[in-house]
Amino acid sequence: MKKTFTAELASLHPILDWIRNYLEETGLSDVEIRRIEIALEEGLVNIFSYAYQGEIGTIDIFIHHEQGSYVEITFKDKGLPFNPLKHKKEIDPLIPIESIEEGGLGILFMQKLMDKVEYIRESDTNILSLRKNLP
Repeated sequence: MKKTFTAELASLHPILDWIRNYLEETGLSDVEIRRIEIALEEGLVNIFSYAYQGEIGTIDIFIHHEQGSYVEITFKDKGLPFNPLKHKKEIDPLIPIESIEEGGLGILFMQKLMDKVEYIRESDTNILSLRKNLP
């Protein structure tokens, strides 16, 4: 399944609603769907913030579901090259959260909440894929 949206913050909730409606039909629990939504939100905000640098652009979203195996959501944009996985931040759990610098935590959330997170740049396209294995 594929759908194209404008790559802007105003599209965040329509995108998440579209994906949630699909995920509800996969048999995932509400808790698992919410975890996926948090991971997707982090990926989308990165795209909205960095891909088009204030210009209007689009994002293609693909959902692939293998019954009983996994669900994978892929974002494709033609913005500036941006590999979010290179900006991952490791944090010391003993440091107070107020002391942690901003940036890079979204990638950590994506990787903790999903089973697989991959980025590739193919020609002029950023491709970010997030996979959740099904129980």
